[in-house]
Amino acid sequence: MPFKFKGGVHPNYMKAPHIPVTVITPPKEVAVPMQTHIGAPCQPLVAVGDTVKMGQKIGDNPTAPVCAPIHSPVSGTVKAIEPRPHPLGDELMAVVIENDGLDTPCTDLAPLSEKELQDPEAILDRIREAGIVGMGGAMFPTAFKIRSGRGKVDTLIINGAECEPYLNGDHLTMLNHPEELLKGVQLARIASGLDKAYYGIEKNKQDAIDLLNSKNPAQYGVEIVPENVKYPQGGEKLQIKAVTDREVKPGGLPAGVGCNVISTQTAYAIYQACYEGIPSYGRVMTIAGSGIAAPVNAQVRIGMTFRYIIEQCGGFTRTPRKLVMGGPMMGLNIANIDAVNIKGTAGLLVFTEDEDRNVENPTCIHCGHCLEVCPMRLEPLYMYKYFMKNDFEGMKKYHITDCIECGCCAYNCPGRLPLTHAFKTAKILIMNKEREEKARAEALAKEAEKK
Repeated sequence: MPFKFKGGVHPNYMKAPHIPVTVITPPKEVAVPMQTHIGAPCQPLVAVGDTVKMGQKIGDNPTAPVCAPIHSPVSGTVKAIEPRPHPLGDELMAVVIENDGLDTPCTDLAPLSEKELQDPEAILDRIREAGIVGMGGAMFPTAFKIRSGRGKVDTLIINGAECEPYLNGDHLTMLNHPEELLKGVQLARIASGLDKAYYGIEKNKQDAIDLLNSKNPAQYGVEIVPENVKYPQGGEKLQIKAVTDREVKPGGLPAGVGCNVISTQTAYAIYQACYEGIPSYGRVMTIAGSGIAAPVNAQVRIGMTFRYIIEQCGGFTRTPRKLVMGGPMMGLNIANIDAVNIKGTAGLLVFTEDEDRNVENPTCIHCGHCLEVCPMRLEPLYMYKYFMKNDFEGMKKYHITDCIECGCCAYNCPGRLPLTHAFKTAKILIMNKEREEKARAEALAKEAEKK
């Protein structure tokens, strides 16, 4: 029986897992960013003119503990190494590859032996070498996450909630690769040094729950936990609450309550890396929204521009109002359509004027609806007021940095206040201010030493 968390909302889920997965063929040119993860960027391992194979490692930073290697999604010739538009903003260094269309595979990563498949260190080394990151959107290097939790974590949770509207990638991975997925969870469990893992899946995916249970998950050390359908069930802290009834303290990490959480597609990527020798350079994502001519669930590779992906889906139905990477609740607005797909892209959504909920003069009517739905028990009303006053002490007083940016408050606000956007901005401002204060204090300390 899953546990419940406070708040949450029930948006129109708009899901279409019945649409089969379409493979989008890569374009004649891909631009692979040297950062598709949280942490230190990679350094290119190739030069202009080099011939590369599909799956070949083209970027790494082995001295950085928080980093994940980058692999070529195609075979071909390195055309350039230069800054290209990145979905997280600005331009970042990328390896530009002219695709030869042959998909000649690189065989550097051989499948692990039966002995290695039972060896935690061999599994962790392979997860790192395969460039696997959190594919639920966080993009934190998985090997570092598991390794740093060993000895502290007693519970491994696989996140199968996929609670964001529109997105179907996790659900389809469960339906299309159930045994492979369970083997991937087993590998993550072994690497974590645990005897059991819990797989939390919302009950609106009953077909996937039944299919996974039919594969005898206990033989892999996995228990399927059917969860109540409520957004944001898939948030890491809420997933922990739902499965274990433990609560991560404000500012704390899952390991602080003995838990580690990895996503469904991350678990499947672990299977592919260890059993098949395939590194992480592609995933299933959902391309949808009223602005897309032919919505699809698609197998895509990194390095393909959003413009190209949209063209392969028939283009726009009309001029879009907003492009979103991820889901509509927590996704990031895309400022440049020529930015490229990365490992954490679970969805590409295109919305038109018809879905624009913005109003000219958003006004708080003190209804308290934002307080009712906040799963973190925060007070968005006061957080927003102090943000508007640029009052940093007030924002900290109401724990604005504990906001998980789930969007429940903005979704439920009848006054249409841009609450989530405000809190995202506030956290950036607070971080910048703290950096400035630290730099100022260090400068003053150095001046004092000189005297």
